[in-house]
Amino acid sequence: MPLHDIVGKSINEPIKSNNSVGDVRLLWGTAQQQSLTGQTLTALDGTTLGYTLLYYIPGLTTWCAVGGAPILTGYMSGCYLFRYKVAGQMRVAHVGTDDTKADWSKRAKDAWKALAAGGATEIMGYDPINDISDDMMQRAVGAGTNPQIIGAWEANGAARVGMVVTDTANAGKRIIVGFEHAPFGLGAKSRTM
Repeated sequence: MPLHDIVGKSINEPIKSNNSVGDVRLLWGTAQQQSLTGQTLTALDGTTLGYTLLYYIPGLTTWCAVGGAPILTGYMSGCYLFRYKVAGQMRVAHVGTDDTKADWSKRAKDAWKALAAGGATEIMGYDPINDISDDMMQRAVGAGTNPQIIGAWEANGAARVGMVVTDTANAGKRIIVGFEHAPFGLGAKSRTM
């Protein structure tokens, strides 16, 4: 099922934290495969969407392989997202910057640069915070409270930036306001950020 089939529906929380990773400082230096496959968004109307969750872990660059199901990641705080290939396999990465710890952001960026220099090809990236449109922001204002930006990739690797809000009519539920094509403006810049 494509991502747009769940837009506008009241759903369960799509983003979860990985609290089992422990002290991230022990993982600095290399990108980490950190994802949760087999996740399901269930709307109140019964619509379901299977997806993979790519964890956002402040201070780390996380990645997972593309294929089979859409991938969601977030919530975005200034992080960068990339699609690339290693040995022909398409992958996506979340460079987990941290708003309050500049050294952690640098560590995440350094891990990404090492990954990019270590055989990654066809690198395309985007900055969801800066790439979300004003139109999407305005739509979020009328759809609910607590707007948050997410990154997403379709099962074929097509990149999206999306907006999620709290559903004020249904306690504990969220609404995906929409998805937009990601502009992939960070290709060459990705090695020097």
